Amino acid sequence: MNTRIGLIAIVLTACSGAGPAPKGWTAIPGSSDAWSYGSGAARQEYTYSRKRFAGALQDLASAVAIDSLLSNPGAKLRSSNPFAPCPGAAGVATFSLRGGMTLEEGFAVHDALAVRTDYTLPAGAQADPNVTAAMQNVLC
Repeated sequence: MNTRIGLIAIVLTACSGAGPAPKGWTAIPGSSDAWSYGSGAARQEYTYSRKRFAGALQDLASAVAIDSLLSNPGAKLRSSNPFAPCPGAAGVATFSLRGGMTLEEGFAVHDALAVRTDYTLPAGAQADPNVTAAMQNVLC
């Protein structure tokens, strides 16, 4: 009987969603929802947030573009597309930032909450698959 309960607990743990952190990344001191990987010019950062939101996905897409452009002077919106792992349920806006960085901001609306992820990486760098998995976990 105890073996059966243990097995059920393992299965339930495996089925529960992983946390919002990308696998293998380090928590940024002083923040509960921000992580980094690498150092110097190769440093990448990832953040996750949720807050009340009364609009639809299209409303959030507009807010993401406006917020990102206002909080990153000189940024340029390169694209805003459905997030491939869950098209129609989430999007990702990509911005070129000053200093040779790229910002990929993921967004979704779930249960009257805006879910947002910010992923900053060097321009031209390949996206870390662990970040894509973390984004999929919280956006889809």
